[in-house]
Amino acid sequence: MTENGVSRRRIIQIGGGIVVVSGVGQTTAASSDHEPNDQPVDTDFQTRVAHLSPDAPTIDIYVDGERVREGISYGTVTDYRDLAPGTYTIQVVPTGVDPAEAVLEETVEAGDVDPTVDGLLAVIGEVAAENQPLEALFLDDDNSPVDPGTARVRVLHASPDAPAVDVVAGETGEALFENVAFGESGYIEVPEGEYTIDIYPAGDRETSVFEVDVSLAGGTVYSAFAIGYLEPDTAPADEPFEILLTEDSIPDEVDIEPDEEVPNEDEPGTEPGAAKESEDEKTT
Repeated sequence: MTENGVSRRRIIQIGGGIVVVSGVGQTTAASSDHEPNDQPVDTDFQTRVAHLSPDAPTIDIYVDGERVREGISYGTVTDYRDLAPGTYTIQVVPTGVDPAEAVLEETVEAGDVDPTVDGLLAVIGEVAAENQPLEALFLDDDNSPVDPGTARVRVLHASPDAPAVDVVAGETGEALFENVAFGESGYIEVPEGEYTIDIYPAGDRETSVFEVDVSLAGGTVYSAFAIGYLEPDTAPADEPFEILLTEDSIPDEVDIEPDEEVPNEDEPGTEPGAAKESEDEKTT
């Protein structure tokens, strides 16, 4: 498969109420950043960063010792950037701090075997490590084309004090994901439409810990990040549980045929005023 079926990406954050996620625009939650001088552009492989650690400060990202992203705050998912295939040392550094003081350092493999797969560097866990240690996940983003009328949704459990969860479609009671533990993720494809999503402790359908209404557009790929604390009052940071929903890829716009050319009133054989009537008819 190719990238021809996907293009624009944007970020939408939801905490409750219905959110319609089908529109136009580039990613809006990107941090200020720059590319390394030796990084080629226009490669098939792209990466983005998600800051999902609720008690971590604003962060910078270094690749092989060079800063490529800066000022990424909690709850931000950056835009995609090109990355040449290869092996890289990734450092997560509090903004403005020397990279020698990195709070995380990982070696990752970036490849271009499948041009429909992008990369996600997700910073999860806690600096305080009261519930979960700080860690960096490097995950595949499956942005391959999706059939019209179908949405692909990926869930990532990044709430440090939440147990393993079941993600359930409230209208039917069908489990979309089951027993998702902290740091785990997975994809599912569902018919487009409006959904009430309930999140329950795994195996317990008595009381949901969170509920949100979403509208999923056909041909679109989403990521749903469960972030924050179920009990923020006793947590290292006062960041309540919520769902951060990203629209990772949407179908290309359908080519629109240009309007049929209206004859000039001065052209031979054209009745005076006929062109104007034609235009008026178009607007009614």
